[in-house]
Amino acid sequence: MMGILCILFKEPGEPKPNHVEVTEGSIINLYDAFGRDTALSKDFGFSCITKYQGKTILFDAGSNADIFKNNVTKLGIDLTRIDLVVISHGHFDHLNGLDYLLALNPNVKIYFPYDIFWGAPVPFDASGQEAAVKDSLPKHMQYFDGGNTKFFIKQSGRFWKANIEFVKTSKEILPGLNLITTSSAFMGYFSCYPNKSFVEGQFDHPKDECKQTGLPELSLSLDTPKGAVLIVGCSHTGVENIIAETQKFTKTPTDLVYGGFHLLPFNRQQTNDLVSKIKNELNVKRVAPTHCTGHLAFQLLQQQFQSNYLYAGLGEKIEF
Repeated sequence: MMGILCILFKEPGEPKPNHVEVTEGSIINLYDAFGRDTALSKDFGFSCITKYQGKTILFDAGSNADIFKNNVTKLGIDLTRIDLVVISHGHFDHLNGLDYLLALNPNVKIYFPYDIFWGAPVPFDASGQEAAVKDSLPKHMQYFDGGNTKFFIKQSGRFWKANIEFVKTSKEILPGLNLITTSSAFMGYFSCYPNKSFVEGQFDHPKDECKQTGLPELSLSLDTPKGAVLIVGCSHTGVENIIAETQKFTKTPTDLVYGGFHLLPFNRQQTNDLVSKIKNELNVKRVAPTHCTGHLAFQLLQQQFQSNYLYAGLGEKIEF
């Protein structure tokens, strides 16, 4: 009876059972397709939140704004208190929740890869063939009234009026807080990955059509006394390449890699080789795989890292 009374007369402001506080040195998974908390909505996509040196940072925003809203609400996450946002890349399953975030926090600083398809300035040459022909045309038929035909197109972008900075090269944005830029040699829709296309027939291409497309990605590296904590989105660049680039830029060892390792397309031998490289060549101490890592990779990472494998399903909070 006393337990029932305690529930009925809960103090105002006392957190609900599934609310999770974003504390310094923690990461919480806000959007994913696996997890223990049945009150949260599972979906294929990714978002997480962390707090570092007093700054609350949202990394990616999931596939669906309604699901993103449901999960952050049930977890008690106040998006008006987000200090900055990092979007890993321009795929739908990592950014659609931004619409909900911007409705609450329209001026928040957002870091985005330098991707012309999402609003980065576009270098363009409209000179065309036989460029001298321009001078024979009346002024009203010439681009920019006869002005320069090599220029940058300044787009408004997908998120009009948002406070977005497009990041072209790796840089430190705050002390110990680094954005790592990489570029994928794959198309990002499984079509040119080894072994298979995940949607039969839809994304299949002849082998000679698999060309480097340069999908730009951003990852987030946090300096800690134990080494760098690296948060990745989908690792289309190859998680091993992102780790190596981070180590090169920060000149520090890697304590923890958290996020989507994108090992879904690879077979057992390939996955095992990559896991071994992460552990034994790149000397990553701990892993917390999420999202597109894949069931096979979950198993093999857990086998190799053992107690240094951190479960990071939807709603889970880990400390670094």
